[in-house]
Amino acid sequence: MLEADVSIEFLRLIGENIKKTRLKKGWTLEELGLQIGLTRMKVNRIEKGYNITLTTVLKLALALDVKPENIIKVKFISKKEDLEGLVENSKPYKTKRS
Repeated sequence: MLEADVSIEFLRLIGENIKKTRLKKGWTLEELGLQIGLTRMKVNRIEKGYNITLTTVLKLALALDVKPENIIKVKFISKKEDLEGLVENSKPYKTKRS
């Protein structure tokens, strides 16, 4: 799996959790956005897997009346090498592995 695939899939799964929880409450994108101070379009992007901050996760959890861990708890399978690549490619300057 490529580095981008790892993070994209993780965020997509989190977005699914948010959407499922929102729909259980019977809320529209706009209603959730109003609860946390975001536009309908921004909430939609988050549900589609756009990157979000931990502060936004906390706001969503409070608004949706769930624990923050319920939002980020996903069945995510990846190889150790995929995660190591994600970390290594995020470093400002690369170090050689021995």
